[in-house]
Amino acid sequence: MKAVTWCTITAVSCFAHLGSNAMKKDKTLVISKYGASGDHLACTNLAYNKAISDGVDVLDCPVQMSKDGTPFFLNSIDLIESTTVAQSSFSKFSMTIPEIKSSSGIFAFNLTWNDINNLTPSILNPFAKCRLFRNLPKNAGALLTLSYFLSLTKNQTSLSDVAIIVENATYLVDKQGLSVIDVVISALSKAGYDKPGSQKVYIQSTNSSVLLKFKEKTSYELVYKIDETVGDAANATVEDIKSFASSVVVNKDSVIPNNNQFLTTYTNIVPKLKIANLLVFVETFSSEFVSPAWDFFADATVEINTYIEGAQIDGIITNFPKIVDRYRRNKCLGLGDNKPTYMEPVQSGGIFGLITKELFPPVEATFPPLIESKVAEPPLPPVAKIAPTSSPNAGTKSPQGNSQPKVIVCFFLSTLAVFIASLLL
Repeated sequence: MKAVTWCTITAVSCFAHLGSNAMKKDKTLVISKYGASGDHLACTNLAYNKAISDGVDVLDCPVQMSKDGTPFFLNSIDLIESTTVAQSSFSKFSMTIPEIKSSSGIFAFNLTWNDINNLTPSILNPFAKCRLFRNLPKNAGALLTLSYFLSLTKNQTSLSDVAIIVENATYLVDKQGLSVIDVVISALSKAGYDKPGSQKVYIQSTNSSVLLKFKEKTSYELVYKIDETVGDAANATVEDIKSFASSVVVNKDSVIPNNNQFLTTYTNIVPKLKIANLLVFVETFSSEFVSPAWDFFADATVEINTYIEGAQIDGIITNFPKIVDRYRRNKCLGLGDNKPTYMEPVQSGGIFGLITKELFPPVEATFPPLIESKVAEPPLPPVAKIAPTSSPNAGTKSPQGNSQPKVIVCFFLSTLAVFIASLLL
């Protein structure tokens, strides 16, 4: 009880009376995930404005293309994932395109911007399998075009960078005749982002061919996203990435794997990338109590501190920017040996050693290293000339990226009870 009381007092003292103008004591970048999508509907004006007011450094913008060639922001090319399109008259456009996703969808390039703009955004619930649903205002917020977004961010003095996310470029250019790369470059130029003194622009993609094309045509910062979970990377692979990118995005499990929500050990991926002078950004940090591993005691700040102080990452991608920015300003940073226990990084595998044999989770295989064949891709094809058609058509397969299906694991309260009981044994 005394230890718990002391930790609680320490935590309060670290964060008490922190005003919005408190000095930043940590330089780790705060990068939004679809804006402040934990507080507002993803990729809407409200989510982006909230992220800016919450102290985000880099505002993300995943670009999609409408049928009439308008670039706009939405977290997925499949409108079903973040709008109510399935309940609209456009449900007839449902189709399966295996090179984009295995299940059916209603894709952005089949509807005009006017059609899309009249759809209602829907709430993202990443922990729905745990029966946790975000209680956000419904029908609040509007989707943004790329030009509107760039005009919004251009005059924000608190905002240092923007991150333009480009996916499915090969399919769009080859099967829909839509060159998202050229559209993005043109929009950034018209908004003055190619001029000296402008905010920094990051271009992010899971496809090396996309980043190489941007490198050929622009001087923006390039970010390669590894969207599978890896534990290491071959030296040749790292050198390949370094030839077209200056930063890398990995998921949390690639940095500190967990077994049934118990941390195991640090991987080699961050040191390997940082030795090559690549910045490492990690996603996605949330505030729901089922998001962090049990070792973090359902405390988002403890998790953030462990990745920053323990893993030495360069940027945190979050749908709650305010929590990360608040961490950067807390009074207990920079105290060295005098920092309180609360601000010590959690030791990976610490709780694993407290689990009794009969409750021990099954041993999981280690994550494979990222290999060069997963990174290398053929060049993007030229823009195809597509004849007008009234019905959507699925195209041929795009070059292999590094993507793999994502699995969200949820453990119910009974697991939590076993975990707590094991600590008391």
